Amino acid sequence: IGRERPCLNHHIGRCDGFCLPDGPSRAEYQARIRQAERIFSGHYRQLTAELQTEMEQAAEALEFERAAALRDRIRAISVLGKTQQVIAGVCADTDVWGVYPGAVRCGWSVLHIEDGNLLGREVDVFPAQSEEDEASILAAVLSQYYLGRGTVPVEILLPVLPEEGEALGTLLTEQAGHKVTLAVPQRGDKCRLTEMADKNAREEILIATTKAQRSLKTLEWLQRALELDAPPERIEAFDISNLGDSGIVAGMTVFQHGRPRKSDYRKFRIRTTDGQNDYGAMHEALTRRFQHYLDGDPGFRPLPDLLLIDGGRGQVSAVKQALRGTALEHVPTFGMVKDDHHRTRAIVDDAGGEIAINRHRNIFTFVTNIQDETHRYANDYRKRMMHKKSYAATLTELPGVGPKTSAALLAHFKTVTAVKQASISDLEEVKGISHAKAENIYNALRQ
Repeated sequence: IGRERPCLNHHIGRCDGFCLPDGPSRAEYQARIRQAERIFSGHYRQLTAELQTEMEQAAEALEFERAAALRDRIRAISVLGKTQQVIAGVCADTDVWGVYPGAVRCGWSVLHIEDGNLLGREVDVFPAQSEEDEASILAAVLSQYYLGRGTVPVEILLPVLPEEGEALGTLLTEQAGHKVTLAVPQRGDKCRLTEMADKNAREEILIATTKAQRSLKTLEWLQRALELDAPPERIEAFDISNLGDSGIVAGMTVFQHGRPRKSDYRKFRIRTTDGQNDYGAMHEALTRRFQHYLDGDPGFRPLPDLLLIDGGRGQVSAVKQALRGTALEHVPTFGMVKDDHHRTRAIVDDAGGEIAINRHRNIFTFVTNIQDETHRYANDYRKRMMHKKSYAATLTELPGVGPKTSAALLAHFKTVTAVKQASISDLEEVKGISHAKAENIYNALRQ
């Protein structure tokens, strides 16, 4: 509100009024900030000792109110510290390491403990290398982690001692300026702490790899079911969407490593195929997809490992014909057929042979998701295109407005509602619209 009027918190004793000209000094404010930082950092003992000294000095100076306030602050910090205390008396200044060498990913976790308080935790997960164990991971990580850091703890607890552990301890001692001990506890609280750190590392790796491993396993099953040479890392799926003989479009979705890669989705407006001809539309869509590849379009540059077409033998045959003689000719191509209830039933090849997938739950769910996502994407594009077309049709009903003028109006105003709300001068800003034409459109929209 203003320095001359402190807030209500000051009047009820919840704020010391640092904003007031005669309030606490800048030095006092900075001291409070440093105390708050120590609380957030978990340094309760150091802060309590400093406040205890300050309280005794205030009492000696007969500043009893200030001494009482400091006493209350010490009590509050003591209560807060008890809720954070985990192993008081066991670890004064300690880092506790845990390691987990997984089959796909490895990782480590380090717990930072000071004055018996858990101050923080760090975790790192990385791809697994061949023949890595806990000792080799620690040997590679510890020196990189501590060398060059501003502070090194007095004690480092490890699940196993890495090679040249003694030499590393000597090097860290020289860097820190105090003795640094590397130890492998065998029992007691310290041993339980290393087990906790190991558990942290394992849980983080499981979180990071479960989805990836599940996708990889599904792709391996799909490889076996379709008799592919390798698990398909990149899958492209196509679907045709139309409403009557107009507004025919195709949607292309991409699944990379078993997961949708929406940045690579593409859509095609079918131009040369007339009527409801799904085979012809699919032929055109795949032909244009490959043409983009030949033209060096980076959005179409990666070639797929597998093509999945929404439809049966006819659609697959149309795709095979479109790709004959191209770099995509040898890409495995299959159709996704549905049952009477519009649920994915099987995968079919161009010879009409069906591969039942409903008995393999993971494959069934995976292929169903691909088919549904591709259908949704193609339908969404068609609906948006028809919506835009209906906008244009509304404007072409106006006198003197043809398809070209309608397109110019929509390009400028974006929506029909904006066109209706435009003034005559606004309409004149559209390229190709004169003052007289703008008046006619303005009046026609208000009849």
